[in-house]
Amino acid sequence: MEAGQFREDLYYRLNVFPIYIPPLRERRTDIPLLAEHFMKQFARENNKKIIRISQPAIDALLQFQWPGNVRELQNCMERAVLICDEDVLRIHHLPPSLQFHDISEHDVGNARKSLTEMVAHFEKELIVEALSETGGNQTKAAKRLDTSLRIINYKIKKYGINPANFKKKS
Repeated sequence: MEAGQFREDLYYRLNVFPIYIPPLRERRTDIPLLAEHFMKQFARENNKKIIRISQPAIDALLQFQWPGNVRELQNCMERAVLICDEDVLRIHHLPPSLQFHDISEHDVGNARKSLTEMVAHFEKELIVEALSETGGNQTKAAKRLDTSLRIINYKIKKYGINPANFKKKS
């Protein structure tokens, strides 16, 4: 108003009922909805056939603090859609700042993960995704991943995954 770029009378009309909009980090339940909206929007704009966001990617989005609020989430999803080369947007499509956000306390000094750690993380994501899609059925998850039930059971134990968490509730 002082610079003459905003009408004073309009300011006072709008200021009758101020609206507080909390930052995105205080509205965690909005993150998956906004992420899916932006994913669909950018997939359509870029002629991509992305149908959903994987659960580990959603978890990473929920853990992030979003200092740039909705605009930062929008930019993140645009980048992810642009580099996504499959029908599911996965955690490795997200910016590195989100991929490595869940680094444990002892890894804070070394934010870079080794190849073994990154492969294990991706392997766990694929198993969680397969279990989620099959309602926790390990046999079907093994078939979906083109591996044996024995290997799936070994990896489930190795990564501490509980298949019961993926059972469909009636």
